[in-house]
Amino acid sequence: MSRATITESVATFEQRANDARLGQEWIDAFKVNNLATLAKLCYAVTLPGTAPSDAQVAGLMQQLRPGVAPSLADTSAIKQLIFEAQTFMVYSLKSAVQGDEETKKLAPAERRVRLEKQRAELTGITIAGPLEPAHALYDLCTAMVESNEIKYISPTKCLSRQQELAGAKPEREVQLDATKTNLVVKEQPMVREITIASDLALHQAMTRRALALDLVGLATFSVVQRWHDRLFELYAQSPAPGFVKVSQAQLLRADRHSYLRMSETFKGSLKNAPEGKMPMDDLFDGLHTDVSVTYFLLPVAASASHHSDKGASAAASSASDNKRSADKAPLSAGAKSNPTKRVKVKGAGKSRDPMPQSLKGCRSRTPEGKQICFSYNLGKCAKKDCPRLHVCCHPGCYKQHPYSEHQ
Repeated sequence: MSRATITESVATFEQRANDARLGQEWIDAFKVNNLATLAKLCYAVTLPGTAPSDAQVAGLMQQLRPGVAPSLADTSAIKQLIFEAQTFMVYSLKSAVQGDEETKKLAPAERRVRLEKQRAELTGITIAGPLEPAHALYDLCTAMVESNEIKYISPTKCLSRQQELAGAKPEREVQLDATKTNLVVKEQPMVREITIASDLALHQAMTRRALALDLVGLATFSVVQRWHDRLFELYAQSPAPGFVKVSQAQLLRADRHSYLRMSETFKGSLKNAPEGKMPMDDLFDGLHTDVSVTYFLLPVAASASHHSDKGASAAASSASDNKRSADKAPLSAGAKSNPTKRVKVKGAGKSRDPMPQSLKGCRSRTPEGKQICFSYNLGKCAKKDCPRLHVCCHPGCYKQHPYSEHQ
């Protein structure tokens, strides 16, 4: 599969050639001679920054199609392509040196060609609506290829194209350029996330991620889906007597750890794969027998949480009885009664739902006494103005991530 960036994409080269009105015979000649990328055309005649002469352009065209006299329009179009190739290449190198993420995005023309091919191959699934990945998801997968590192993409970041289009546009801000002498206007990077409110939403998000990995050329869709089916099979399995059903938080932890394990065991290159396979296919197949990943999907014994609930209920009942006894007891002779003064207890009068079973052992408040949102830690909070804190409820953590992503 061809590379995804603008300078390495064959589809981008063909689009630029068509825009320059270059004849299809010359485009095919570039493909036959393995020059159908802007990166290769940039160095085919002269080095970047040096304009080619008429004799050099004529010599290139004679090598592409020996014995064919090019028209003036074709010669002009090739000169335009060479200029654009040099411009794109210089910008790409400059951006790579400065660490600009723009160089790691999937080229629009390449994305369109690959998506059409994917829809033709995967006839059993409709890549549209809730199953069409967002363009930002393709860019996250492309960044893995360019950096040659396997990184975890949380299902909350796997937006659909519909959700991406419905979101707000990124704001612009004034920044200093690389030389620290000029001001430039850039868009602020937006890290959009979605709420996984149901098992269906989670399954669709993971399917979109599998489609994005397949389109970029990291893993075959069927291989990734086979692993996802295994995860949901363990998730839906009925627990044995005395055990609690596997929670969604456990599934998300297993999903996260699977990518950490693949990152640890991967030693090759994400840009080059054996013939007929993609770089991460063998890694996904190896997860089925990796005990360190399936460990997170083991049912939890219900006895400990059951005794804990009984103990908490008994303690609450005892405290209630003591309170009633204290209310009925007479005041001592030296005590002064003040019926208008009430003692304020921190947090009194605020009722909330009990802690979910999958968060047993976690904290409901921060050390400062502020309430923690249980729904956020389960990936289900859809309130934009939630009155509770969106921090991890693991004891001693309290960081800006849900409990399902706690390490």
